[in-house]
Amino acid sequence: MDKRIALLYDFDYTLTDGYMQQFGLMQDFGYSNVYDLFAATEEVFGNNPDMDMCLNMLGGVLEIAKRNNVKITQEYLKDKGRAVTYYPGVIEWFDKINAIGKEYGYEIEHYVISSGIKEIIDGTSICNKLKRVYSNTYVYNQDGEAIWPCQVVNYTSKVQYIYRVRKNVLDNLADLKDVNAKMEDEDVLPFERIIYLGDSETDIPSFKVVKNSGGLSICVYSQSSEKAKMVAEQCCREGRVNYFVPADYREGSQLYNIIETYIRNIMSKE
Repeated sequence: MDKRIALLYDFDYTLTDGYMQQFGLMQDFGYSNVYDLFAATEEVFGNNPDMDMCLNMLGGVLEIAKRNNVKITQEYLKDKGRAVTYYPGVIEWFDKINAIGKEYGYEIEHYVISSGIKEIIDGTSICNKLKRVYSNTYVYNQDGEAIWPCQVVNYTSKVQYIYRVRKNVLDNLADLKDVNAKMEDEDVLPFERIIYLGDSETDIPSFKVVKNSGGLSICVYSQSSEKAKMVAEQCCREGRVNYFVPADYREGSQLYNIIETYIRNIMSKE
């Protein structure tokens, strides 16, 4: 039997109390407020209401960088990731959850599925704890400069990566043959061993797929934001998630105890 348990995380406002673009990127472009940066990226394409928000952000960043004589390279973006800070307990979280899984005979795998920028996440201090990062990314020219979006992970396409994790088809993202291939139930990760953590409306399709298929969906919220708590509470009230809890990853927190209990219950059922 496959003994994996997969924890899937959104990134912004799920692991961090903010957007990844506010940890250096927006400052390089002359902004002190990340929402001003997002508004500027939308203006690049004339505030087109039909444009995918991730393509808008990726293309807008390239144009604004050009205006500010900033070269967008992989190393430049990874450097921004090194400045990212997290909610309480996140740094220690992965090793502690891995230890719980090991205690009950399971291998815990951690994945990020984010509508942010992959290269920034790749530069973070927690990246080496993640099996894969699925996020918006760029293609680069021969000089190493970003020139075009390579992959786009928006609120609906996030679901694709849940199935990639479930089928253990993690690479070669341009090829849909393997991820869409029919597999026997015993060859895929049961939804009961998939846990999804997110924070907002952009996670709703993923919340619903995991919860309605028998897995665990949790909406976390920043304790400093009453609005974030209201969004999380609404997700729970509408049946989109199993729980809504503060984004506190420290041992003994409500989130920690829910995950530990869920892993223990998986073991007892199997």
